[in-house]
Amino acid sequence: MPMGQRAPTINMSKILRQLGYRTGQSRRITYYREPIYGKDAYGVENTAISVNEIVIPNVQAYIRTQITKDFVIQKGGGNIVGSALIYLPRLNTLKNYPNFDQDNNIYFNEIEGWDKIIDTDRIVYRIPTSGTSGWSSDSGTFTYASDGETLTLTNGDDAQLTAKYLDSGDGWNALEANRITYQIMCPTGSVDLNFTQIYGDISGSKNVKYTPDSSITLSGNSWLTIDLPYVSGTTSGSIYLSGTRTALAIASSSTWDYKDRDYGFRFNIENMSTGDVIQLKNIKFYKSIEWSVHAIRDYTDEYMCLECVRTAGKRDSLRRAYA
Repeated sequence: MPMGQRAPTINMSKILRQLGYRTGQSRRITYYREPIYGKDAYGVENTAISVNEIVIPNVQAYIRTQITKDFVIQKGGGNIVGSALIYLPRLNTLKNYPNFDQDNNIYFNEIEGWDKIIDTDRIVYRIPTSGTSGWSSDSGTFTYASDGETLTLTNGDDAQLTAKYLDSGDGWNALEANRITYQIMCPTGSVDLNFTQIYGDISGSKNVKYTPDSSITLSGNSWLTIDLPYVSGTTSGSIYLSGTRTALAIASSSTWDYKDRDYGFRFNIENMSTGDVIQLKNIKFYKSIEWSVHAIRDYTDEYMCLECVRTAGKRDSLRRAYA
């Protein structure tokens, strides 16, 4: 390179996309920041939320694991820790993503200490969208089709859709999964579709139910990625669409059983007209790895390197023993 000429900058976004085709270390993660609670007149934190949680799935990252699982005996029992270097595009690039854009999400300014990176440890159960077998509708008249990856549902009359997939014998143990994720799209562009409820079913009646506080309008030919906790005792969650948060109430049925082996997926959509189309793909129950940001190496013009620590909680064998 000629003397005095500046080396070209790294296009980290392009590198991450290309690495995603070649190595499993470059993949989509969920960026999470815990809610900020208010304080009373004495400066003591209370239960009033001043700023809501940030949950942004489908962020491309490169994860260089140093220690995946380090088993530690602590006062409360066995714990699992680890460490990793996680590479993200530079901050200016990241803030051009729809959910990070300052015009849409005024609460994200930069990566902060103790923000969370939620990665997939393993996929516990995948709801099939490679075919139409097992899918049915409780309401509405719909036709089902698949291109081998994406499930397409076309409305045959003016009705509300309640579509479901239930697996009554070949599921995996619910104990192993703690999150559910999927992608949904309305390819008909000019039609708005509104969620009413989303269920993660176990044996049909044994479910975790997600109810948005308000309708989530799908429009345009783009995928909405949803990533939610799938654990008993969780009471709330979030869906972000173009930086706008919709809160969800999460309720577990009284018959919830961690040791039940049946899985399913069910959702309702209202305000549909004849010919409306919904597409679904990548429906997965998975066990997550939660990385916590402890240090940042900011290469301003190129990329960020996050030094992260993993804290996973109890071993599965202990969870099963106490279930």
